[in-house]
Amino acid sequence: MKTTFKIAAAAAAVAMAMGANAASVTLYGSISTGLVYKHTPAIQGETGVEEKKSNSFSMESAWYGDSIWGLKGEEELGNGWKVGFVLENEYGSDTGRMAGADDNKLFDSQAYLSIGNDTFKLAAGRVGGLASAGGDFDLVGGFDPLEAAFGVGGMGAFSSRDKMADNTLVAEVTPLDGLKISAMASLGDDGDDNAKWHRRGHYYGLGALYENGPFAIGAVVEARTLSNVQQINDETEIDYTGKKTGYTYTLGTSWDFDVIKPMFMYQHTQNGNQWQDGKFSYEEDGNEYQATFKADSFLLGFTAPLGEGTLMASAQYLKMKAGEAKQKGNAMIFGVAYNYELSKRTSLYCGATYAKGSKGLSKKYNENSYHSDMRADYNGYQFGVGLNHTF
Repeated sequence: MKTTFKIAAAAAAVAMAMGANAASVTLYGSISTGLVYKHTPAIQGETGVEEKKSNSFSMESAWYGDSIWGLKGEEELGNGWKVGFVLENEYGSDTGRMAGADDNKLFDSQAYLSIGNDTFKLAAGRVGGLASAGGDFDLVGGFDPLEAAFGVGGMGAFSSRDKMADNTLVAEVTPLDGLKISAMASLGDDGDDNAKWHRRGHYYGLGALYENGPFAIGAVVEARTLSNVQQINDETEIDYTGKKTGYTYTLGTSWDFDVIKPMFMYQHTQNGNQWQDGKFSYEEDGNEYQATFKADSFLLGFTAPLGEGTLMASAQYLKMKAGEAKQKGNAMIFGVAYNYELSKRTSLYCGATYAKGSKGLSKKYNENSYHSDMRADYNGYQFGVGLNHTF
């Protein structure tokens, strides 16, 4: 805790000093804390109950909204060109711990340097994927009413949620008002610096977002390769030579009618090798293996102004199949929330989600069952209230 405080204090001092000298530097952030009740039913295994039924009531950081702090700055170079940077860290408002401490990362949320003008921008660093619903370069998060929050309620059926990419270059072009075209490519996963290019893990993305008055539409194509050797657990390494590249194709659209804003999203994942921010694996004969999968994800929802706040609701459907084990799984996810604005920077929120899996994602065991922890994510309900403040 003392180390974290010293780092934050030093960062604030640097920001003030730089601001006093020349470049525009801002210390910013937000803090969100919720009280959440969760119910998870008993998850059956081949020989009995693998996960017991649980009911919990806990304090949770950023259940909706963000718990982040960061530094951002910008300097004018002349002729419309400017250099900027963002250094952003996620932390737990309930514990005070840095979210990336286990990975030895201070700025785990995003960290990049950029140069550009009103038409073109080039950035380099650690950023969220184009369909991750996070960071400054995401193109589709605005089509999710629940803003990738409230547990599985926000984009919980989409494999690209929360995916980050290190050592990444981003080119962003705005050829005309309302249209943004982005391309993203990583030079390789951290730690693979000495490996040949084709033996590293890479992320590639290409997408566009068009907004014109009440209408918006976005589309993203992403590809992700795993490095030649990936660690499944502390003892097992598997050679992935010859594995196919995983692809995701995401489409989102919305129309703002003032009284209501309907939204729709669809994503197809082909030869996927990661589920959201983690590896995807399956068990066979007591052993764990890296898996590829395909999935179709749908979201239909809306936002609507209500009183001094906003009502948000969505329904999601997930249909997936693991290629090697031929496991099929389906899930339905429902979410509803309300965000009441106490002021321009402070809001009070409440929300509830319900998820039910079938086939391989059912709480009952069958020959197609996925891991018990994944089935637990897609069965049960939760609700909570919280407070979000930005600074």
